[in-house]
Amino acid sequence: MKQIIKNKKKSEILAEQIATMKYGDVISHEQISKIIEERYGSPKYYSTITAAKKALQRNYGKIIENIHEDGYRVVCPDDYTDTSLKHYKRGFSEMQKGTDTLACAPIKDMSIEGREIYRRVHDRAVILQASMNGAKAELKTLSSKKHPFLAAVK
Repeated sequence: MKQIIKNKKKSEILAEQIATMKYGDVISHEQISKIIEERYGSPKYYSTITAAKKALQRNYGKIIENIHEDGYRVVCPDDYTDTSLKHYKRGFSEMQKGTDTLACAPIKDMSIEGREIYRRVHDRAVILQASMNGAKAELKTLSSKKHPFLAAVK
């Protein structure tokens, strides 16, 4: 194993190992630690996992999800949509934090230049927030198992 690691990045080796697994299979933190020769919980361990996730998705079209304190599971094809929606939801949450920050900005204490910048950003943020709310509702509707646009199958 050490000879292989010298010639390839640890993340690539891990991605190759996971790529051979079946959908739904679990790889434990202990197994990962042995493969990448890093201690579970160390910063290097997590950075290698992050890089392996990217390589796994890019090179093999597979993704993994964290199983708290156990390891990672290879995501089943039907669960890709739900996984993507989790990423979108996190993005929407971050957008909301930006909106909340602008909402409490001390405008009266800003310089003239600061107010001009604030107004430009705030105006665009309002439009973006409305678009994101529409996208959020649309994604929720489209991902529904009982989608309103699907014809009833009899």
